Amino acid sequence: MKENKKRIGIIETIRGLAALAVCLFHFSVCNVPFEGSTEYFVKVAAYGWLGVESFFVLSGFIIPYALSNADYKLSQFFRFLLRRCVRIEPAYLVSIMLVLILGYLAEKAPGFHGKEFTPGLENILLHIGYLPAHFGYTWLLPVYWSLEAELHYYIIIGLCFTFIWKNNFNLYIGLALGLAASFFIPLNVFRFMPFFIMGIVTCAKKAGKINTVVFYLILAAACIVCLIRGIGWEMPAIGLITALLIMYVEFTTVITDFLGKISFSLYLIHVPVGGKILNILGRYAQSELQVWGAIIVALLVTIIASYIFYRLIEYPSHMLAKRISYKRNEKSTDHITPLPTA
Repeated sequence: MKENKKRIGIIETIRGLAALAVCLFHFSVCNVPFEGSTEYFVKVAAYGWLGVESFFVLSGFIIPYALSNADYKLSQFFRFLLRRCVRIEPAYLVSIMLVLILGYLAEKAPGFHGKEFTPGLENILLHIGYLPAHFGYTWLLPVYWSLEAELHYYIIIGLCFTFIWKNNFNLYIGLALGLAASFFIPLNVFRFMPFFIMGIVTCAKKAGKINTVVFYLILAAACIVCLIRGIGWEMPAIGLITALLIMYVEFTTVITDFLGKISFSLYLIHVPVGGKILNILGRYAQSELQVWGAIIVALLVTIIASYIFYRLIEYPSHMLAKRISYKRNEKSTDHITPLPTA
């Protein structure tokens, strides 16, 4: 059955709000004297990290959705992966450069009280291959780990899509193996495989491949696997909510569309830009009102910087990726904006 290629507006809404939630979460752990009413900001924003799980469900949905619409074949795997890399890597690599520059400048600024910024050349080079954590190093940014999981997911879905989408039996086998692997394979993509599977099964339901009962049974299985593995209930809950929103809700606004458009850029640079601004302003905030002002200024500057980053780095990468079709001498049929990450 051929899937409907119409734009799914709720995707941009979820992307934008998820990126904003992650941004506010990192703002809530900045070196700022949160007191009084600002403590409520911290309590609410403390759950913003769950935006990452929403991103995994979104990626689980949108990549097979796009591949199915493009009549993807396994022989096109390397073109698919090239498209993904052309789309994602420039923004990721430029963000690393931005982290290094701003980290160095922040360390030299008067009143700096943070840790010494000495990432080391080996650590920096390992970031190119998403390998720091595998060699005992820490990520330059706390959000980068999710990009490793995303890249591995692209590889897995690119290799397995034609098999699992061939018929329902293959789909069930593939999803079952994915859930089982989450218990044994110590890679982030498998640790969070239940969330990718929530997205994949939502795509299957949206495409009419499975019925409603099977849809809910697989969602429930993914949630149960999370709980058995000791994952807090909040994570499968947000994954389930994300899947149901994609399936049943159609909502879009100018604001959420804008946030969705810049979501990857916002996700990449909110810590080095907004986090540092908030840390600097927080040194001089002597009242609740001043702290609120610092939060608002940091957020506004981050959103503006993210839009500039999107226009200068991310958007040109999108346009270049679109020129890489799955078949030679054929225009791309991927009309759905693929999801960045986290």
